[in-house]
Amino acid sequence: MTQQLTDVRILVADDQKDVARTLCRPLQRAGARLYYITDGQAALDQMASRPYDLVLIDMKMPPGEWGGLWLLQQMTTEGWSIPSLVLSGEGSKQQVIEALRLNAQDWIVKDDTADLLERCASILTKHHQTSLETATHQLPTPLAYRFARYARTADVDKKLIEGLHTLEAILRFAAAIGLASTPPTPLKGITAEQLAAPSMGTWFTLCTALAKASNAGQDFTRTLSWLLPESSDHQGLQTLIALRNAIAHGREHSQPPQENPLHALLTRFAHRATCARRIRLVTPISMTYDGTQFFVDVLNLKGIARPTPETVALPTSVVTGQPLLIAKDGAPTPLAPWLLTPPNEGPGTVRCLLFDGLQRTKGTALSTTTPFRYTKTDEGEKPPPVMHPQAVWPTLAKWTAASAASPENTRHQSAEQVQ
Repeated sequence: MTQQLTDVRILVADDQKDVARTLCRPLQRAGARLYYITDGQAALDQMASRPYDLVLIDMKMPPGEWGGLWLLQQMTTEGWSIPSLVLSGEGSKQQVIEALRLNAQDWIVKDDTADLLERCASILTKHHQTSLETATHQLPTPLAYRFARYARTADVDKKLIEGLHTLEAILRFAAAIGLASTPPTPLKGITAEQLAAPSMGTWFTLCTALAKASNAGQDFTRTLSWLLPESSDHQGLQTLIALRNAIAHGREHSQPPQENPLHALLTRFAHRATCARRIRLVTPISMTYDGTQFFVDVLNLKGIARPTPETVALPTSVVTGQPLLIAKDGAPTPLAPWLLTPPNEGPGTVRCLLFDGLQRTKGTALSTTTPFRYTKTDEGEKPPPVMHPQAVWPTLAKWTAASAASPENTRHQSAEQVQ
């Protein structure tokens, strides 16, 4: 069971850092990545900035006497569902009971941690076994459909292909958030030709380039971190992109469906994304103002079910019919023209369409009227062409080194960049 700890990120909240390091040595030897923090508030700050798969919580630490209970309470209040294991000392049985009531998964006596490794592995195994199914019901619809297809595929070769499609969908969705939330700037390594017909490698390059921007959007960096929390994780993903290219060119491939890096990567992403304070993808359909805030009727695009009607309070007005990303700790992010939600057949339904390059014949010069191309994210029929006033080449050109060039010269400059 300990193989479940390979590359797992564990946050250890304990004001006795040296003691905690000694206790957690078996976890580190099992391949876990350990991050230490000395109080509950710092632990919350860390969870907001980086993803973690498991939290070990000392009961007696700041703030106050029982900071572990305070941390568990704050996690529940703020919407975190990262699994936690409590480190208990003598005389704290009542506090352990309260910790379990506050959704701690398990507890262990701090003076007897011989089975800490197995207890942590057991918690993560339980969560990983359900994370893919949870993703199909809880993640934003563009991701949920892909996870649903991957989860229900049994054939070995087909599962590998579906897994690679799911990985590409994550990169594509993250890129859409990044383009929507980061001020436009020419990105290193991004050419016009790449963005005109993006491959899986292009989405990866685009995401990593956006992540390096000093003003990258918070929702984007958070979403990407569920997949790539550290720069050292890039090599594994690049290996999978190379596998995708090999398959596309007809080369042989062979990977077991349940014990391969791709399955582990998707499982960890699903676990982190569903345990974090979730971002919500919504489409506003109507809006009223009471003099202090806007009350917006929206369709919540979550999972593979029909959109759910809700009402949300926002500090600013929004454009109805245009998708928004709503996070607990920030203003709503308009996603058009990178993601569109045109009406579908029947009332109260829409479709999610993601940016997928440009509509043009290869070799044709780009112009101010060259429109975006979109791909469907559900299992419905191919949608008819959709139009958005910003869904044209000049909007995309701002992200390339050719952004200062005139449309007539863009094709030639792009060719030079490729060379």
